[in-house]
Amino acid sequence: MRLHADGKPLPASLATPPLRGLPAMQARWVDRIKRVALRQLHASVAGERLLLRIYLIGEEASEIALQSDLLGQPPVWLARQMEKHLADERRHASLFAAALTARGGIAPIPLSARPDTLTLRKIAQWRTLAHRYGTSFSAGHIIPAFAIGLCAEQTFTRVLRRHCALIGAVHPLYPLLVGVLGDEDRHVRLCQHTLARLVLPSEHGSLASLLDEIRAIDRAWGVSSALIMCLAGAALRLWPARP
Repeated sequence: MRLHADGKPLPASLATPPLRGLPAMQARWVDRIKRVALRQLHASVAGERLLLRIYLIGEEASEIALQSDLLGQPPVWLARQMEKHLADERRHASLFAAALTARGGIAPIPLSARPDTLTLRKIAQWRTLAHRYGTSFSAGHIIPAFAIGLCAEQTFTRVLRRHCALIGAVHPLYPLLVGVLGDEDRHVRLCQHTLARLVLPSEHGSLASLLDEIRAIDRAWGVSSALIMCLAGAALRLWPARP
């Protein structure tokens, strides 16, 4: 356990855990497949538009999540923090929409910006988990909501870091992606500090179990989503004129 800036304990479970055995092997498969998928998608303008649309929809989904019913009535200090987070997500969405439009794409309006079917199923599983764990914490359902947010932000930073490393600083999309990555790294820290502040020491075991289950759900969908990205990239490379 380490301390954050306020001197309060930060449970070790809030950091992305090292993987071993089958989960580690699965993570390596997903990473390799997604690197291939990224190369395929960057081989055509249509592929780059698809990547930007995926990121845009993800940011707009984050906006909705920050206004989730699971959050209830947060404390004043947390409401201010969430408002700043929401402003970041809206700015990211605008940047991705502008990049998409610049490449001849049409940015989806928020009501039509729905994640893909696999992501929706993953979110549904996470919400079921949140309701099950809501009574395990004195702060209520806000803890599962932020635990899910933490894991989602950690996954997105990993996605962006891999993408930035793959395309390199000379690529036109690099400044956009690395700028968003910097904000998302900060969001991870904010989620960690929020959980460390709201979760009682006696609840750390429940938090660790919750995070383990959230991450297991995320990993369960990882291979499928990676393969779909790879197939989409190959298809758009063969038919680059497709929107």
